[in-house]
Amino acid sequence: MGKIVRGVAALATAATAVVAMSGAAQAKPAEGDWNGCPYGAVCIWGQDRNPYLDPHPTNVYWSYGAHNLSNQYGDHYVFNVI
Repeated sequence: MGKIVRGVAALATAATAVVAMSGAAQAKPAEGDWNGCPYGAVCIWGQDRNPYLDPHPTNVYWSYGAHNLSNQYGDHYVFNVI
């Protein structure tokens, strides 16, 4: 019975290590962009600008927290590209 418990514990430890390593590998910022918005950023396109037709966002944010969005009127596309 003791060997089974040690075997299960070893298997659980190995599985945890594999999950931890794969999670760390996915934490790297990806290269590239989506319609002009870099991966890992939040982008806003100006009023009446379609990101599918105009791949140049007017605002790109890389950090969490409050951002000044004054003078932003009308409808805008906002994307968080992961």
